[in-house]
Amino acid sequence: MKILICAVLTMSMLLAAPAAMAEPDDAPVGMKILDFVLVRPVAFVVSLASTGVYLATVPLTFPMGYSYDLGTYMVTVPWRYTSSREYGSFSEYRDNRTSKGRLVADAR
Repeated sequence: MKILICAVLTMSMLLAAPAAMAEPDDAPVGMKILDFVLVRPVAFVVSLASTGVYLATVPLTFPMGYSYDLGTYMVTVPWRYTSSREYGSFSEYRDNRTSKGRLVADAR
């Protein structure tokens, strides 16, 4: 009986170690696959279209002084969403910055 208890405890410790070392906010595999197959390609196409619209409007927005703000919203934000996130995470970025590129602590 003691051998069985020791074996069960040993196996439970060995199997629990990888789960304890995993990231607590790690996304499920299904969300990562959905992100890779559906969300990233759509975000890439939207980023290309948004950048094209921005480039077409620069001659009008630059003299008015709106080109930097417009560039942030139409170029930086879509491309960061497309390329700066972990797979399966739809709101957190790898570099701990907001979607506009500011540090999370500075955004408050």
